[in-house]
Amino acid sequence: MKKFMGPIVLTILTLLSSPSAIMAINPLDNSVDYEKLSPSEIHEIMGRMKAGELEKARAFAAEAAKAASLYDQTEYDVKFYDVNIAVDMPSTSIYGDVLIEAAATVNGLDSVEIDLYNNLIIDSVYIPTGQLNYLHASNKIYIEIDRLYDQGEVFSFRIRYHGVPVGTGLDGFSFDTLGTGDLVISTLSEPMSARTWWPCKDRPDDKADSMNSAITCDTAYFCASNGILIDTVRNGDGTWTFDYHIRYPITTYLFSLAISNYSVWHDWYHYGDNDSMIIINHVYPSLYFYSQTKLNVTPTAIGVYAGLFGEYPFINEKYGHANFEWGGAMEHQTVTSTSSSTFGFKEQVLVHELAHQWWGDMITCESWHDIWLNEGFASYCEALYFETIDSKAHYHAYMDSMTFLSGGSIYIIDTTDVWNIFGSIVYDKGAWVLHMLRHVVGDATFFDIMTAYYNSPYQYGSAVTDDFKEVCESVSGMDLDAFFEQWIYGTYYPKYYWTYMCEPDVNEGGYWTYLYLEQGQATTPLVFEMPIDLVFRSISGTDTTVLDNDVRKKMYMFKTDDSTTDLQLDPMKWILKESYEIMWKYHQISFPLDTGIQYTSYLDSIIVRGGTGLNIFKVTSGSLPGGLAIDTLTGYISGVPTEFGEFTFSIYAKDRGSSYSETVEYNMYIEEGTAIPGDANFSGGVNILDVTFLITYLYLSGPAPSVPDQGDPDASCAINILDVTYLINYLYKSGPAPLWGCAG
Repeated sequence: MKKFMGPIVLTILTLLSSPSAIMAINPLDNSVDYEKLSPSEIHEIMGRMKAGELEKARAFAAEAAKAASLYDQTEYDVKFYDVNIAVDMPSTSIYGDVLIEAAATVNGLDSVEIDLYNNLIIDSVYIPTGQLNYLHASNKIYIEIDRLYDQGEVFSFRIRYHGVPVGTGLDGFSFDTLGTGDLVISTLSEPMSARTWWPCKDRPDDKADSMNSAITCDTAYFCASNGILIDTVRNGDGTWTFDYHIRYPITTYLFSLAISNYSVWHDWYHYGDNDSMIIINHVYPSLYFYSQTKLNVTPTAIGVYAGLFGEYPFINEKYGHANFEWGGAMEHQTVTSTSSSTFGFKEQVLVHELAHQWWGDMITCESWHDIWLNEGFASYCEALYFETIDSKAHYHAYMDSMTFLSGGSIYIIDTTDVWNIFGSIVYDKGAWVLHMLRHVVGDATFFDIMTAYYNSPYQYGSAVTDDFKEVCESVSGMDLDAFFEQWIYGTYYPKYYWTYMCEPDVNEGGYWTYLYLEQGQATTPLVFEMPIDLVFRSISGTDTTVLDNDVRKKMYMFKTDDSTTDLQLDPMKWILKESYEIMWKYHQISFPLDTGIQYTSYLDSIIVRGGTGLNIFKVTSGSLPGGLAIDTLTGYISGVPTEFGEFTFSIYAKDRGSSYSETVEYNMYIEEGTAIPGDANFSGGVNILDVTFLITYLYLSGPAPSVPDQGDPDASCAINILDVTYLINYLYKSGPAPLWGCAG
């Protein structure tokens, strides 16, 4: 059985820019002008707030480590929760009764583990027929269920408990007091703080199919929660109970309560021909009018995302907002919790949390290693929102403001380190992964991918990075292993160093533009495989092509009608990178070498541009085909190849007038040739010149036949005067034809 590797703790960001200034900002401070902060800086604040206070996070980390070895809840699958909680405001206590219904995933299941912090006191664990045995230790309840259950069988029990919740991680369960004297009771359970206030299977990969919650509080206050408010019942003792039903799957960290003296106002999202969904906003009375000028973007934003991906995922319930006293915002399913400061009402923050309803709430990261599937997607959706309501230029400017040039991998390897999760990398670089993927697969295909992911088997479930990758490959028909390996599991980004020159083609007309491109990063991966847009400018206008770059360094050649006056590499910034145009100094122009034919004269040359024009050439690795040699001063490769096949070798070229040098690898293909016996001079035929060639070789120190067998027409395995006689008899006395291959 799969073993879950332990609870997750949250990080505090290592900030990208102006760290001291950003770290000092409290999102509950209305004196800050949040409009002047960039999207990346906003994400830093959001991440910092999601990381929680350091001391809380460290305490949570210690508890997580203690429980990690015991954490194995794969033997059952939760189907339904019925949560009943009464909040006693004066004592900051809660009294709960929770039904858990689940199905066994193994045969012979006799006990289960449930998460609940030790500070909460269990009154009983029971079923209709009586009490169940249990042990409450290490922030878990070990429950002996009433009998053995086999795979697929459903069982249930209830847990009655009470106590004062202890905040951990982000926030947990909080009691706060406003300046007006009103109380605010709220929850924030991401990633694993649900266990601090109600018993549950507290992990993101097991969603309950549905859920009911009945929350009792003082009649002076209103309770906002997930799903649909079915009824409110006054109890006659100064309290009332809010009965909420959730009929979509939900994970534990997305279940929330927010209780205060709210002013509640409604808006509507209209869809289809005549349908509408209610939007319910729960705000502090002092923010009633202000909130209407800010939250009114919600219907439009829902329509934007519905048009891009698929209908709002919880269309049969609602969407809305609820103020709370935590400093950021949290994408609780169907009811986003948001701070009461102007930060919480910033358009970027609102659309980010809304986007989570698709990416994070409907499809949830299966483990916190893959948190970018939540936060990176939501950050990217901010850019898509502004592209849709404004322009493509706004989209590109927005992405530019999220440029992330620090280290680390998006995939969070160590999820027990308080500094790892919710850093800018998952927000900003995560968004850039989707931005780059869009260009790699093409616009239409990208949005087909997002729609397919929305409609995939992961809908209302959970997913890991490889699940999303499989959807991308299925829709695009492309192999995206390299893309995901380098951008999700690798670190940093490519550093491109490039230069170009242009010269006329004196033989065929037009111009050759030579682009030398090198990746200079010293981090992993050493080579990023990416398509790169190139824009050529000339007197006749501009032309764009796409270069598939998958090597560390290479010379690329392009034929153009006009001389290139300017060349731009990735001008629209589709790649997360650093790019440096450098001076052209000295480079081999690595045109593919001509294909040759065995036993046939060959001539080609190594071309160099730059330096003084005086060069030295030599082969430094591999070897030329037999019979060929390189002229060390001119770079000409010539001779008669005696071998055939594919040959790989490296040519070193050095400028004799400077320190410039370069080594380039080449490939040469020699086709198998057909030699003619008796063709001693290798002219392609047998005639008197072959007689002359042999006499000159034998008696006048002339060159030897390049293929010895061709100078041995009598096949005696020796070249001598008898071969001259043999050829004369053949040519002039009707003698036998020359033979191939010596007989010795």
